[in-house]
Amino acid sequence: MRLRLAFFTPLAPQQTALADHSEGLLPYLARGADIDLFIDEGYKPSTPQIVGQFDIYSYRAFRRRAADYDLPVYVMGNNNDFHGYMHELMRDFPGVVIFHDTDFQHYFVARTLQRGDVATYQAEMEYAYGQTGRQATALALAGEIEKLRGAFPLVERLVDWSRGAIVYNEFAYRDLLQRRPRARVRHLNYHFYLPPGFPVNVDVEALRRRWGVDGCFVVGTFGLFIPDKRIEVCLRAFQRFLDIRPDARYLLVGDHSPAYDVPGLIRSNALEDRVTLTGWMDALQFVQHLCVPDITIHLRHPHIGGTLYTPIRLWGLGQPTILSDIEPLADLPEGCCAKIPPDEYEEDTLLEILKYLAEHQELRRQMGDNARQFVHRHHNVAHIARQHLDFFEEVVSAPARPVEPTAPNSWTSQLVQESAAVLAHWGVSEQDDALLAPIAAAIAQLTSPG
Repeated sequence: MRLRLAFFTPLAPQQTALADHSEGLLPYLARGADIDLFIDEGYKPSTPQIVGQFDIYSYRAFRRRAADYDLPVYVMGNNNDFHGYMHELMRDFPGVVIFHDTDFQHYFVARTLQRGDVATYQAEMEYAYGQTGRQATALALAGEIEKLRGAFPLVERLVDWSRGAIVYNEFAYRDLLQRRPRARVRHLNYHFYLPPGFPVNVDVEALRRRWGVDGCFVVGTFGLFIPDKRIEVCLRAFQRFLDIRPDARYLLVGDHSPAYDVPGLIRSNALEDRVTLTGWMDALQFVQHLCVPDITIHLRHPHIGGTLYTPIRLWGLGQPTILSDIEPLADLPEGCCAKIPPDEYEEDTLLEILKYLAEHQELRRQMGDNARQFVHRHHNVAHIARQHLDFFEEVVSAPARPVEPTAPNSWTSQLVQESAAVLAHWGVSEQDDALLAPIAAAIAQLTSPG
């Protein structure tokens, strides 16, 4: 008998790769299950193929319809703007959670600060909060801690609520099992797919003319640009690359976080006439633009445990790609890409790889061919959809497992410890009452019974 699934996910036109992921997977899941979609309020789904194939409801309708389904499925990333409405339903109606990230930095900013580029984060906070230096960081940290109140964001808690979890790389699989050894977790590959209407042959020359880069050597980076995407490193390396390839142009295909001043970075590097920030595109336009560059760059550090979606698409389209050498991308073999350690030599390494690939067209072609073959062999959407359905069926037929015991306030203690480590890194001492007060108040509110 076919499963009846309630599928909770963002959809286009929401500006998240998770909408693209779900919209590519859902038609293949529907070959073996009956699926209704449940979404957040405030927007109207815009992809005709999805709207035409599935019944779509507000998430508020699920409670009265819950008995109609064998299993709810929750598509979860680290951005509360797209997923916060799911939390209470995940608690009250346990199902399978598809985790795209395992380290929820939007809520647990201390961990990100501790591992990340402090100077970049300080600049972001100065821009967003209108404050400077340590005060900006203290206010930001207090604000992020306050968002924890009532949101129950930690991945451990979400796993505890779930009947099963799916992740898309080996690092995330080991990470979840280390935190919750008794959890039912399945590691699947991220699927590759092209959106409806994708042409057999993309008119690359027309797209290059659109952005004024015809006849140029084109470098490209794609997605939503945040500090973790290392755009400042990419721009500095590209500026130096121009010394040997003055015909080069850089396309930043996508938009930037309001708190990350990418246009300002372009201006500060005097690259206004060499770098183009396109703005957000719909899925079809975006994927066609993946074919435009001669070399693509997709750096990420620090990471939050998730497989990066854009590199899978770049590989599937045969694009030579430079990636960060981080744990979630360890599943992607070298020979299909060039990987850069996120260390103090990151900019210099990126420059040397850009120079070498620019000078060796045959190597770029071979790298792209290897990537395309790997993706077509290991990331087939129909096969991966069947693996999802197999896991859903396993979960439905399995007896309920006991809830993993959680020590009282253990997650709060971890937050306090990591917040303290961040502040110590900034040189904040016990005497800095003005900096400590807003953070202490936020933690106190978070832990109060009321």
